[in-house]
Amino acid sequence: MDGVDTPPIDTAIEEGWARVAAPLDYSLGLVSRTMDGVQRYIANADDRPADEIGRADPALAGVAAHAFVEGAADQAYIYTTDTLAGEGAETVLASEGYGDSVTFVNGFRFVQDLLE
Repeated sequence: MDGVDTPPIDTAIEEGWARVAAPLDYSLGLVSRTMDGVQRYIANADDRPADEIGRADPALAGVAAHAFVEGAADQAYIYTTDTLAGEGAETVLASEGYGDSVTFVNGFRFVQDLLE
């Protein structure tokens, strides 16, 4: 990267406010239901077939689900610029009983707030 000694994500990881998630365990029912549910939510809202929806944003919800199942977290803040993915994560995890535990944070608004 031009003019940057350390990429921002590396700094975030080194300082402990971001981490790389372990691979998702799709055999955990909550993980697979959450990812499939978010993918369907996006597809329905966007009027596209579910198999045309990428897996990256549903995977954010999957990471939260995995942490809940493993007991590693009781709260999750999902930061994404994909509004439908964020809304889908909140909706699907709420239907699984985690409604008070999940918060979608719009990535664009987050950055804008930081710059103000």
